[in-house]
Amino acid sequence: MAAPALTLDTRYSHLDSILELVCVALQLTQTQFEDAKQKYEAAGTWLSAPGSPLRHFSPDIYPQGSMRLGTTIRPWKGEEFDLDLVCQLHGCGHAHPLKVYQAVHDRLSSHGVYAKILEKKKRCLRLDYAGNFHLDILPACPDGVRGGTAIKVPDCELADWKPSNPTGYADWFFERCLYRPSMVLAALEKGVRPLPSNMPSAMKYPLQRAVQLMKRHRDSFFDGNPDAARSIVLTTLAGAFYAGQESLTESLDVIVNGILAVIPHTPGIPRVPNPTNPDENLAEGWNQNTYPQFVRYMHSFRQHLDRLMQGEGIDEITKSLGGLVGRTMAEKAIGAHANELERLRAGKLLRVHPGTGRLATAAGMLIPRNNFYGAD
Repeated sequence: MAAPALTLDTRYSHLDSILELVCVALQLTQTQFEDAKQKYEAAGTWLSAPGSPLRHFSPDIYPQGSMRLGTTIRPWKGEEFDLDLVCQLHGCGHAHPLKVYQAVHDRLSSHGVYAKILEKKKRCLRLDYAGNFHLDILPACPDGVRGGTAIKVPDCELADWKPSNPTGYADWFFERCLYRPSMVLAALEKGVRPLPSNMPSAMKYPLQRAVQLMKRHRDSFFDGNPDAARSIVLTTLAGAFYAGQESLTESLDVIVNGILAVIPHTPGIPRVPNPTNPDENLAEGWNQNTYPQFVRYMHSFRQHLDRLMQGEGIDEITKSLGGLVGRTMAEKAIGAHANELERLRAGKLLRVHPGTGRLATAAGMLIPRNNFYGAD
């Protein structure tokens, strides 16, 4: 059997390989993932354990957000990453939202460790593992009006329910990734559902990796500004404009073009509806200050991506990539790419297709090993 091609058969195959190595570097370390997994499972067990006042509500504990979608990235400049989970109680649909919120709070505060690191937020309860990550726990009840996987969550400022649907959103996202039906996970029994595995970047879909790169440029562009574009907004917009490209570079090109094309034709501050619940505006934090910042971020992404796509030579590509994801990560990815090419070249496994000029490990003209003295 012939060896598989090193990269996709596309004019951007070289950039795809480099961008994919950036995504590898963006992955949480296995140590970070295992630590988050252990604390997620422990919190879920405490909320649903026998003897818990929540037990008779049959709590269903499951992840939401980037960890569930496979789009989590390493923190920016040592900041904490977050892990979001839902604590869905059943038979509480007629309760006051603040009572549901308080019930989950009281259970967490009765734990000796959690009581010391527990914070109340607008809609969630945060366990802050300082210096590592924070676990945001979202109390919820099934939404009997909308049905299906829809839930309603307490809003402490409004003292009212807000609609949401993290399970439906995840289903939508993976459909946009062009998931094959056979790969869709079956529904799990209620209880503490397992955290998705720390999937290697090479096994992820182009849309997942595109979201990771958009989030990385967001972190670089805003440099810790709390008004930075929310991950859920970037993920939703990326999913909406992604059109099934296999090339990561082309995926980013199409997504960014799609977003920028609609901005001039959208008066005022636009909504970004939850694709599984149009009543929920995922961009409710946008205002006269934050929305223009998002627009500038998108133009910055387009500018750096253009330079990267048009660049020639390692120095120019490294500089352009540095503007997109940060200099340190760019240099790391370029170095890893060069090492991989040299490894294949030294093993006489690297070839170039005579018609397309793309690098491959199958048929084509052999690229000689670089021994600094001449070809073998």
